[in-house]
Amino acid sequence: MRRSLSVTWLSLLVFILGLMQWTRAAVLFARQPLLIQLDVSLPLPYAILSAAMWGGALVAASVGLKRLNRWGWWLTLIAVTGSQAQAWLDRILFSRSDYAQLSTGFALGLTVLVLALVWGVLGRNRF
Repeated sequence: MRRSLSVTWLSLLVFILGLMQWTRAAVLFARQPLLIQLDVSLPLPYAILSAAMWGGALVAASVGLKRLNRWGWWLTLIAVTGSQAQAWLDRILFSRSDYAQLSTGFALGLTVLVLALVWGVLGRNRF
């Protein structure tokens, strides 16, 4: 089976999202002393572990999607949707800053765009 260009680009996007999560986990881990002093509302071990976990799931989904594996198709849907849902849950439960409230519209638009792109491409390309 030949991989379509849209699946190739989606695989790259999912890979980048995974790398961004791993970068987030590394930055949170490296900046723990500063963040503890700032008294952030999000528990740091939870934030670090969830970012590392979603990063791994997204990178694995990207590899499966690139190889046109059926599990890659499913893992991409689950990982992208799950990571976006958890980001919104974290935003609702833990955000207290004015910036978090100010950026809600942009974050919502970006989430809708990512989910529409992933579900749209995967809906057209079943394997």
